[in-house]
Amino acid sequence: MAFSACFGGIIFNMLVGVGLGCLLQMTSSQLVVKLEPDSLLVWILAGALGLSLVFSFVSVPAQCFQLGKAYGACLILYYLAFLCVALLTEFRVIR
Repeated sequence: MAFSACFGGIIFNMLVGVGLGCLLQMTSSQLVVKLEPDSLLVWILAGALGLSLVFSFVSVPAQCFQLGKAYGACLILYYLAFLCVALLTEFRVIR
């Protein structure tokens, strides 16, 4: 249950976050909401999520569903690398 919550919580957070943001923008100003689906950050976010899912789907069954410190350390390092790339992209250091 905790393993599914790790992925389901992120997806729920994105859906509610985008939905509430669009709803607030529609009520305050215009009825047209402009999203930028072709930006580099969107591709980085989708790619990082996909790569993380593939890594987990392969490594967790390979470890017979008994996860150790190495798996946690890999996920933390992956998150830190993703965070650095996402921030550098957002601040337009990476184009």
